[in-house]
Amino acid sequence: MAERIDDKLGIGELDDQLVRVDAADYLHGCVRVVEEPGGWRRPWRFTAEQVRTMGSCQAWHPGLYRQMARTTAGVTIEFDTDATEVSVELLLDMEPSGTRSVLDPIRGEEDLPLDGISVDVDARHLPCYMPSTGESLIQLSLDDPTRAPSPGMVMLPGLGETRRVRIWLPALRGCAVRQLWGNGSFFEPVERHEQLLVIGDSVAQGFVTGDPALVWPSLLAVSLGIDVVNQGLGGQVFQPSSLVGLSAYVNPSCIVVALGENYRYEPCRHRPTARDVRNHLVEVARLWPDVPTYVCTPLWHDEEQSPSHRMSCWRRVPSMIEANAAVHDEMVLVDGLRIVDHDPSSFSDVHGHLNADGAAQVARYLELIMCHVSLDEPMLRERAMKLRADAPRQSLPIVEMLRLGMGEVIYAEEGCVLLRLDDQLVASVSDHDAAAAAIAMLSDDRVVFVDDLDFGKRLSRTLGLPDMTPISVALYRRKVKPRISPEQQPVTLKPEHLADIHALCADLPWATDEVLESTMAQQALLGTFSEDELVGLIAELPDGSLTLPVIREGHTGEGWERALIAAQVVRLQKTGRLPWLLVERDDEELLRTLRSVGMSVGSADECCLLSKPKTDDEEPATI
Repeated sequence: MAERIDDKLGIGELDDQLVRVDAADYLHGCVRVVEEPGGWRRPWRFTAEQVRTMGSCQAWHPGLYRQMARTTAGVTIEFDTDATEVSVELLLDMEPSGTRSVLDPIRGEEDLPLDGISVDVDARHLPCYMPSTGESLIQLSLDDPTRAPSPGMVMLPGLGETRRVRIWLPALRGCAVRQLWGNGSFFEPVERHEQLLVIGDSVAQGFVTGDPALVWPSLLAVSLGIDVVNQGLGGQVFQPSSLVGLSAYVNPSCIVVALGENYRYEPCRHRPTARDVRNHLVEVARLWPDVPTYVCTPLWHDEEQSPSHRMSCWRRVPSMIEANAAVHDEMVLVDGLRIVDHDPSSFSDVHGHLNADGAAQVARYLELIMCHVSLDEPMLRERAMKLRADAPRQSLPIVEMLRLGMGEVIYAEEGCVLLRLDDQLVASVSDHDAAAAAIAMLSDDRVVFVDDLDFGKRLSRTLGLPDMTPISVALYRRKVKPRISPEQQPVTLKPEHLADIHALCADLPWATDEVLESTMAQQALLGTFSEDELVGLIAELPDGSLTLPVIREGHTGEGWERALIAAQVVRLQKTGRLPWLLVERDDEELLRTLRSVGMSVGSADECCLLSKPKTDDEEPATI
């Protein structure tokens, strides 16, 4: 059995069997490292010029910013090693007073740390914990307990596999590092990658996610395979001078700007705020003119639980951000209201600080918008058809649309296929997280069909779609034709019937002139007559589904509904297509009619329709 490192370390001495290196040589995510007494070296994520500027009278909260600038959000120690145990010396700062004022109400009586040190060993994430303030020797066991030779045994150092280790330093306090020891034969530095630069506030810094590795900039950088320079700063707003000197130390391959939320909490006037937003984004564009930059508007918050200051111009800030990002070709606007569930369960407190689940949602969304590659529509359709080849019955609508070449496929990946038909979206879902991110990124549509009721419930919160109707898919799979009474045989409606059609369909949202003309041209609008009076009709909609039968008042219950459905089934059978329609489960009479025709109806919990309300009070864009 390998000896433990703490058995080998003496006071002020190091056993010759251990390998020792300077931990600062393995730092990632900082812009500079400063020598301190006693051999300690402090990583900084801000330049000296930035720190001076943020502590000047130009800043909103200079004292707070000076505290927060010392914190090590996003900074890591990364290396490859064959050691089974590693120790690193850390000198942890006291928690900033500004941080405590935010964390204490959340900690409650349990006094939770809500931050600390966490470690990734290859693809395995070790739990976060908070060492004691001051000088600490952090000891890490790198062995995977599920792969140990036998209970209590570990691999001999130098004889096991090489491990890639990433140690995440605290997000909410600062620290210095000194020595790194291991019981193996080597430490090798991990090559420093391209950089993701994040310019943000406390949400980006990591309040109060609980683990520095689970903050959204950290998750996003890991997913992208690059380093993060996290310049999230508690209380920060748009401050153009806060970027001074930074371009000499970082060379980002992509940038995320996520500011604006803090205007909610204090009085602020429109003109000075608009000027700061404009000048800040101009400065980002000047320093990195060719770097893709993703500019986020503020995230959703619960205004009732955390009301904005009545003298704040906060409601106009999103339009300021939108208007000023639009003038820079390299900037992409990201709607913060769409990238996290509109649900308090995604947040740690009422002030909009994300928990781990909420941070993961933001990271997934941003990764998707950064990495989505537009393929041509035929390739996307072919991929979508393969992905949904074995889809369950509730996915029939999108499967039929794919097969018949309807609509436009806009996304096709494992977990989610999206098809747009006019101004509506059809979503086929097998991975809720992937689908939520894809829809948030790609959809400005009114989502009309989701083939997963549980996901529909989530989507109603994610994008603010409160109107959700559970539905079932009814379809006809039989080879035989349904019988129709000769006296009730429907006929194909023609333009000369338009006056009667309009009278019968006056209140139906689908019966627009465009749809009626299209269905008549395709001979897909059928009607029934009694003594030359149009008493009922049924149409095939552009998505390939059938409408519900429309029956004139006074003629319900006479069998016209069944005749219309059966006639459409016969018509579609002749073209080799599968007849289907969507039905609400509480319409018992319609369900009986569908079954009498021979249609099978799915369960009550398989699909849903959602509608996205229009907003009439949006602020005009302001530069």
